[in-house]
Amino acid sequence: MRRWVQLPLLLLLLGVALEPARAATSRTFPETNQTVSARMLEFWDQNGGLPVFGLPISDQRSEQTNAGRFTLQHFERERLELHPQNTAPYDVLLGRLGDELLRRQGRDWRDEPNQGNPLGGPCQRFDDTGREVCGPFLAYWQGHGLRDPRLNPYQRSLALFGFPLTGVKVERNSSGHEVLTQWFERARFEYHPNNPAAYRVLLGRLGAEAYDPQSPNREPTRYKNVTLPELGRSLTIPVGFEIQLIADQLSRPRFMAQSADGTLYVAEQGSGEVSRWRDTDADGTLERQQRFAADLPIVSSLAFVPQGLVAATETQLVLLRGGPDGAATKQVLTELPSGSRDLYGHRTRTVVYGPDNKLYVSIGSSCDLCEETDSLRATVTRYNLDGTQPEVFAGGLRNSVGIAFRPGTTELWGVDNGRNGLGDELPPEELNHLVAGGDYGWPYCHGDRVASPEYNNPARCNGTRGPDWTFQAHTAPLGLTFYDGMQFPPSFQGDAFVARHGAAASEVSRLSGYDVVRVRFKDGRPVAEETLVEGWLADNTWWGRPVGLLVDRDGSLIISDDGAGRLYRLRYVGQ
Repeated sequence: MRRWVQLPLLLLLLGVALEPARAATSRTFPETNQTVSARMLEFWDQNGGLPVFGLPISDQRSEQTNAGRFTLQHFERERLELHPQNTAPYDVLLGRLGDELLRRQGRDWRDEPNQGNPLGGPCQRFDDTGREVCGPFLAYWQGHGLRDPRLNPYQRSLALFGFPLTGVKVERNSSGHEVLTQWFERARFEYHPNNPAAYRVLLGRLGAEAYDPQSPNREPTRYKNVTLPELGRSLTIPVGFEIQLIADQLSRPRFMAQSADGTLYVAEQGSGEVSRWRDTDADGTLERQQRFAADLPIVSSLAFVPQGLVAATETQLVLLRGGPDGAATKQVLTELPSGSRDLYGHRTRTVVYGPDNKLYVSIGSSCDLCEETDSLRATVTRYNLDGTQPEVFAGGLRNSVGIAFRPGTTELWGVDNGRNGLGDELPPEELNHLVAGGDYGWPYCHGDRVASPEYNNPARCNGTRGPDWTFQAHTAPLGLTFYDGMQFPPSFQGDAFVARHGAAASEVSRLSGYDVVRVRFKDGRPVAEETLVEGWLADNTWWGRPVGLLVDRDGSLIISDDGAGRLYRLRYVGQ
């Protein structure tokens, strides 16, 4: 039965250019505030426009799919992908959303029963899937197709909709209507008998349902409270998700890394160890394995590189390689600045592996507010993989604990913790796009280039970079990751998750933070913030402090809690 899967793809890959390319244009749709441009817009216009594809519901962006990473855009009824290696018109391909959504619902089309011919009229049988398309559905299928004069009408329709996967039966759509429905590889046909004749067959909103199944009609995110039976505590998460305690009794777990075989490595700051965790009995929780490395004071973060696992302690970058007995051998790559001038001197170090084959290390300030004498303090510094040639990449960063590269780009982003001493509401915490040579203002400025009263130098602040997004003051954003998995709905792809460790009780009259937030991105920029997980703070008392975030190989999100020594997993389970 593999032939039916491959035939549409083969048709799409055989194309040649049919007409000269048009000048790049763009169109913004006020209904969704999304813009379609250049080749996407040309394809949309040429092959049916609004009735076939619907409105755009996402920006054009780089996204990971089952078939690889592509630049794509989501529409109400389809997903369009750019494949520049193909010649036009097949440099734009359509997602197989019908097949994808059936599988997401746990429905195998092969097991779906045929329902006779409730629509009446003539039928056409498709031997590749053993299904018939009849009456008004057949007329619609035959009357629409990709615009390609080299293909016959059958091939054009096949390229647009694909083969039928199910029979016809009554189903409820995302608008709440119960209608006669038939699924195809790339579409869902719905029969609305009370509509005018020309609109009785409509295409289901597969694109919207696949992109954001919890809010296909752009409703606000809905939440639910989930009680963790092991703890007798509740957390609040979006509807459609579940959260589970997967490990307990860790010693201040901070940041994590995952090997190719799925083993989770955790920097346990309290014990100065790197531990290993696996689900060895397939019960959904993780079991501690043999200790990987010890005697790593204030170990805070880990990053896999081709040579092994790099651990960042307060004073060193250390390369760890697994030995024959399972324990790691250590090689010090470089010494890092250390020491503290006051209570707020920062001792954690964050290391990430960059797309340029370099190590990027966040080194916090030695104080709450001071002029540093060590040029590597309050920076993100770039090193060779062997720890040589330190180069300040970005400065003026009081404590940019969480740093991460945005998927599909070479952009480095970081969250920065603001200073103290300006009251409960100032300064805001920051999310910054970190650029080479960028100065982000500390200690002379805070927030959006506001001069610190202790230095009062507005002119200097004017030459610094302001934040790309701000969070409530004193919430201590620490963990940062971008979602690049496929377990969550596609609407999460490319968005940032930030773990907010929570305010210091000595600095505010009321605690805040102690949560994980989602920062939505559009056109490569942050545009909105919403809660992803909260509940670790109750009645102005915290019982957990989220800090590290890791997108598991299966696409779920692992959250570390260094306040209670726990790991959690957030997973999408659907309606």
